[in-house]
Amino acid sequence: MQEIDCQLREKTQLLQALEREAAELESQRLLQRERTRAAQAERDAVEARRRELEAHLEAEEAKMKDRRMRLNRVRNEKELQALRHEIEIGKEANQQAEEELLHIFESLETLNASVKQAEDLLREIEAEADAKSVARRTRVNTLQAEVKVQREARTHMAATLDSRLRQKYEQIFERRGGTAVVEVRDGTCLGCHMHLPPQFFNELQRTRDVRLCPSCHRILFWRPERLDQAEPPR
Repeated sequence: MQEIDCQLREKTQLLQALEREAAELESQRLLQRERTRAAQAERDAVEARRRELEAHLEAEEAKMKDRRMRLNRVRNEKELQALRHEIEIGKEANQQAEEELLHIFESLETLNASVKQAEDLLREIEAEADAKSVARRTRVNTLQAEVKVQREARTHMAATLDSRLRQKYEQIFERRGGTAVVEVRDGTCLGCHMHLPPQFFNELQRTRDVRLCPSCHRILFWRPERLDQAEPPR
C-alpha cells in the first residue's frame, strides 16, 4: 500500500504543478494582453491628437488665407493693425501646432514599434499557452485516470488491514514524508540507518508482530536473505 500511496502523492503533486503552470501561463497571457492594450491605447491617443492638430492646422490655414485676402480690402488703419495682429497670433499658434505635430510624428514612430513588439510577444505567449494547454490537458486526463484506479486499489487494500494498524501507518506516512514502512537489513533500519539493538533485531526476525524503529519510529519489516533464514513452514 505504501508504494501506491507514494505514487498517489507523486501524481497528486504533479497535477498540482500542472495547475500552477496553467495558472502562471494564463497570468502571463492576461498581463501581456493588458500591456498590449495599454500600448495600443497610448498610440491611439497620440494618433487622435495628430488628427486633431492636422484638422486644426487645415482650418487655420483657410482662416489665414481669408485674413490675407481681407488685408487688401481694409482701408481703416485701426482695422488693418488689428487684422495684422490677428495674423501674427495665428502664425505663432500654427507654428506651435506644427512643432507639436512634429514631436507627435516622432512619438508615433516609437509607439508603433512598441505596439508591434507587444502584439508579437502576445502572439508568442498565446501560441505557447495554447500548445501547452493541449499537452497539459492530455497529461492531466491520463494522471486523473491513473489516480482513480490507484485510489480504488488502495481502498480495497486498506479494507484488509486492521484499522489501528492502518491509522498508525497513515500517521507515520504523513510525518515521515511518504516513508512509513522500511526494511531492516543486517540489523540496520534503512529509514534512519541506525543499528537496532541485537535483542530487538532477533525478536523482529522471529515474530510477525508489528515493530517500530526505536530511532525513527517507522514500521519495520525483515525478509530473509537466505533460505535457511526463512521461517520454517507451519
